[in-house]
Amino acid sequence: MTTLTELGLSKPTMSTFTEFGLSKHAMSALTDAGYTEPTEIQSGTIDIISSGKDLLASAQTGSGKTAAYALPIVSRLQRSASKPRALILVPTRELALQVLAQFKLFGKYTNLRAAAIYGGVGMGEQIRALRQSLDIVVGTPGRLIDCMTRNLIDLSNIEVLVLDEADRLLDLGFAPQLRRINKQVPKTRQTLMFSATIDSSVASMVNEFTRDAVVVKAASKNVEPTSIDQKFHHVNEYGKDELLLKVLKDIDSSSVLVFTMTKRKATWVKNRLRNANVMAEEIHGDISQNKRERTLKQYRNGEFAVLVATDVAARGLDIPSISHVINYDLPNTASDYVHRIGRTGRAGRTGTAVSFISQDQIHLVRDIEKVMGHSLDGSPLAVRKSTGGGVRRFRSRRYR
Repeated sequence: MTTLTELGLSKPTMSTFTEFGLSKHAMSALTDAGYTEPTEIQSGTIDIISSGKDLLASAQTGSGKTAAYALPIVSRLQRSASKPRALILVPTRELALQVLAQFKLFGKYTNLRAAAIYGGVGMGEQIRALRQSLDIVVGTPGRLIDCMTRNLIDLSNIEVLVLDEADRLLDLGFAPQLRRINKQVPKTRQTLMFSATIDSSVASMVNEFTRDAVVVKAASKNVEPTSIDQKFHHVNEYGKDELLLKVLKDIDSSSVLVFTMTKRKATWVKNRLRNANVMAEEIHGDISQNKRERTLKQYRNGEFAVLVATDVAARGLDIPSISHVINYDLPNTASDYVHRIGRTGRAGRTGTAVSFISQDQIHLVRDIEKVMGHSLDGSPLAVRKSTGGGVRRFRSRRYR
């Protein structure tokens, strides 16, 4: 049974990056990137990771967790080898590319080679990358299993295994693939798990994958990001389009992310917005990877204001300028709600999350509140009953 040692982070253990003993190459890259002070999760975990201990870290989205493990890994490896020594498993293509960018940023003064391996695109370019003797592999479990089956990758030299967004990996049903990969990496490696929420499934995975893991949690007991003003509207399904246009008009923002439950509905909402002269695009699982990347680039550059997405964008989408997240539909799980709204209020900014709640999704509100540990809008659930076709705005509450 794994021993879990829990450390509170109300008082960060390190206040500057110079205290961590990172390599000069990593420190130079940090300086170039303009990093000055570590975030709470970085302060509480980098030293633990550098010591070689296994770790389970829980922190709200946008807390800087990728740098928390990328910096000590770059410092540890420093020089290139013939086989991969670090393997980072992530749930989505978008997150794989984001993590790869961080490793390239922090490893710019080393000769370390890194690549991302993910599905949804042809394997040609990824096969060529694997043949170049990579040091760091960032991958989604399904595509990595494909590469293992074809004997394209040798995991026998892995020193560090990272499960990023472990809760999401399990939510997406990747547990069998994770266990298969776990059998192929050395038992003596270091294992790092990062998760926005720690439930029974994550705790069980800790026992399977780690040895005497240290558990680090953010000081706040709330699992939702604290810099986000959460607002709620009660509306029937047929009133959502009109309400969405009204909300967009009222907020007058240049960067809004709208979440829908299905791919078909994402297309519907995008078309309704365009018909109302609102510049909008969509991303979801039926959009090719190349088009998704072009769309995200245009969104970052401000070429259109509203991006409509399914949960494919809920994780791994790091665009600090997003001012508002709108849940056109609530997600099926509380952890997905946390990750959705966490796309705003990033990098020290504040943000706003607006959720549309139809009568058939009241049960989802209750599930979210159980995880949050409080009523979302401060009012009893019993009064939240549909009054027909009208739109009723819930009281909003800002969590600080």
